[in-house]
Amino acid sequence: MASSCYETDRHCRRVASLARSVAEHMGVDRVICDSLESAALEHQNFRLSRLRKNDFVLPGTAGMILHRFAGGTNEFGRSIESAAAILRACDALDESAEFAAYEARPLAGAIQDFMADAGQWPCEVGSGLLRLIRPGAPIEPGERLPVLPSAAAALLRLQSETVSAAELAGVAERDPVFAKRLLGLANSATFGPPIEIRSICDAVLRIGVPLAHKALVAASIGPLFASAKLCAIWRHSQEIAAIAHELAPQCGCHPHEGWLAGLLHDIGLLIFASQPAADCSREEAWRHAGFPRAYTETIVWGMDHATAGADLLAQWNVPPDLVEAVRHHAAPELSDSPLAALLYIANAIDREVTDAAEAGEPEPLASRFRLATALSVTHLPASLVESFSRESQIFAIAC
Repeated sequence: MASSCYETDRHCRRVASLARSVAEHMGVDRVICDSLESAALEHQNFRLSRLRKNDFVLPGTAGMILHRFAGGTNEFGRSIESAAAILRACDALDESAEFAAYEARPLAGAIQDFMADAGQWPCEVGSGLLRLIRPGAPIEPGERLPVLPSAAAALLRLQSETVSAAELAGVAERDPVFAKRLLGLANSATFGPPIEIRSICDAVLRIGVPLAHKALVAASIGPLFASAKLCAIWRHSQEIAAIAHELAPQCGCHPHEGWLAGLLHDIGLLIFASQPAADCSREEAWRHAGFPRAYTETIVWGMDHATAGADLLAQWNVPPDLVEAVRHHAAPELSDSPLAALLYIANAIDREVTDAAEAGEPEPLASRFRLATALSVTHLPASLVESFSRESQIFAIAC
């Protein structure tokens, strides 16, 4: 019951934000906007009270809007009728987004289909929705489209299982950043020997070729996330990579493939970060209002970062299995890829540890349903989300 109430509350808060934004785009009087927001926050309780034949009284203009929203006679005038129509439209829009997962529909597709039928609403309401939401709006990053660094491309072509210590040492010796990274790891508390290691080849041998390879790949891609705005996303990506690496063998995936998918899964955020500042501010404002990231991205750009990232990786000629995993890492119900499901579970584990809800990041839509789906695909136990251990050395390269 508490969980159901929580979901209802989040739905009402999203509807309230949508309704107020549509009303403001329509130039609705501020008093009506305030009352509409109040009505939206209570509309589910009002609907439930009518079903139970209990009294529910919301005073003033908000109560009038709810009365009309529920199908009451239009005895309050045009402004109340318009506000009630906005509330009905925004309630339906949010329900379309919320139930997309259960219907195995892409979120962008659900919103686009809803917006295609915007003509069913009163003209001014449909226009307000279309000014607020641009379904399928083209992303135009221009020359700022991220380019895969040549060092990263070369390292990705090396197979972690067959590359030699000498080959990796040769790559690292040509780049001061790579050399510093390997020497720092080799002399860290996790790997450090009694005496200081100064040779790159010795560093590779001390760390081990597979981990050294991963450290170099991370060091080559990390500069793409060098800005203050993106550094937290990079830390998160490394954490997800380490979790996916550890869990991959348990669900039939290769550890290196799991690690690489985790490292790249949020690469689409680079594209959105390059968009006009006004759009970035709008997307951030929606998230502060309680909307999950994929929802806000779809409202603002017509796609989420998983789709944008998968398209970018396809341009980089990354293997199709990785592209598929990144495309569906936030919606595992849309794919039978164990790697996509693994990424969703890794993110769930990371949220459990970092307590993203308290940090202000809204939970994804249908998160419990999606987690159950991912666990079913991978055959991993649900208890793993709360009991996962970070004792492995793979987490040392995520520092």
